[in-house]
Amino acid sequence: RYAASVAESPQQPRILGKKGRSELKTVRVLMIDFCPTVREGLQAILAMDYGIELIPDAVDADQALLRLKQAYDRRRPIDVVLTEARTSTLDGIQATRLIKEQFPDVAVLVLTENINYSYVIDAIHAGAAGFIFLGDMTPEELLQGIQRVVEGGTQIRTALLHTAVENLTQNGRQTLAEHTVEAAHLTEREVDVLRLLGHGDSNNAISATLGITLDTTKKHVRNVIAKMQARNRTHAAIIAAQAGIVGNPVATVAQD
Repeated sequence: RYAASVAESPQQPRILGKKGRSELKTVRVLMIDFCPTVREGLQAILAMDYGIELIPDAVDADQALLRLKQAYDRRRPIDVVLTEARTSTLDGIQATRLIKEQFPDVAVLVLTENINYSYVIDAIHAGAAGFIFLGDMTPEELLQGIQRVVEGGTQIRTALLHTAVENLTQNGRQTLAEHTVEAAHLTEREVDVLRLLGHGDSNNAISATLGITLDTTKKHVRNVIAKMQARNRTHAAIIAAQAGIVGNPVATVAQD
């Protein structure tokens, strides 16, 4: 399905393009255990971008960890891992957790054909930088998502995030999030940063929106995550949404 859509609507490279490849860092991407049809579609999309180098697929989490270590030892680290949420042969959520424990600088994007809102929350708690539903994913969304998480941002449709959070709040977990934010004693500026984190903004986008330097933005982001004892910026975004800090959900991907 995805390969066919790419063939019908060929597009120019989305992230780096032919120009500037020597000036900008190549993004190295590893996929774990997708079915042949989905794998071919994803490969076709990734091939559209000349700034992406696709690493040979891993069949499971153990082989993915081996590939990550080999790449790190060769000083050519892998930047992004793509994995299915859960299949009959793979628990991508657990794979995400293992990858982030051993390689915290690697960004993991969790993809799924079968939407399950608990998977969204589980993936974020495991350390995933983003979550994409394959059923309505466009080539542009995947390519921009890869670039966004490489830059330190998050990739998740705000509407999907809010729906997942609503499923949690129905079980009385919103109060816990509110208490977490209250106990963090965030400054007014840190609340502004947290609100933008909740919308999936990258550090560059936050810096531009608030009119502060990138270094100051990074400092605020680190402080917010530390004060809230969040696993990462995406986890902080979940807490922000649960606590009602993020505004009304929208049906588009947050832009850089």
